[in-house]
Amino acid sequence: MVYFIVSRFMKLLLMLTRGLKIYGRENIPRKGAFLLISNHKSNNDPFVLAAATNRVISFMGKASLFKHPVAKLVLGNGLKAFPVNREGDPRIVLNQSVDILMQGRPTAMFPEGTRNREDDSLCDFKKGAALVAIRAKVPVVPVAILGINIKKSKIYALFGKPMIPPENTRENIAAFNLEMHDAVGKLIDELKTKIY
Repeated sequence: MVYFIVSRFMKLLLMLTRGLKIYGRENIPRKGAFLLISNHKSNNDPFVLAAATNRVISFMGKASLFKHPVAKLVLGNGLKAFPVNREGDPRIVLNQSVDILMQGRPTAMFPEGTRNREDDSLCDFKKGAALVAIRAKVPVVPVAILGINIKKSKIYALFGKPMIPPENTRENIAAFNLEMHDAVGKLIDELKTKIY
């Protein structure tokens, strides 16, 4: 309930203040778990993704963000975020993400691993998101976000078609990671043709 209030409020706010435009929403599965992967430009990217979808999406956030009670309420209840200790064992984070997906809850990850504010380029993806999707055996929905890191710019989001992960082998993880990177890169290029 809180999630939908927050996400609907963010959608209205982003549409009124930043002219949020959403493309490809039909590619978001209507039921079942999936992994949403996106480029990462801003701390506000999760709010854009929550506003752009009609599903409850779980997000991960660094543990320090959850220390303040209000932030904990907004992130935990409002955005269904779960705390991650960035200095801890990365396997714990990956296992936590797999567990959430296995419970049937859609989850979002930013495979670049950090915000890339430079331009519309895409950093190399870390392999964690590919591993999570393959282990959980859930479709991956790529999405590109543009404009969010530019003041007074409209914000655009484009969702791509779901990708089915391969079997769990080291070679497949590496190959699927590149495939996911290419999918988001192509969406960025496609989105540029819609807005420039």
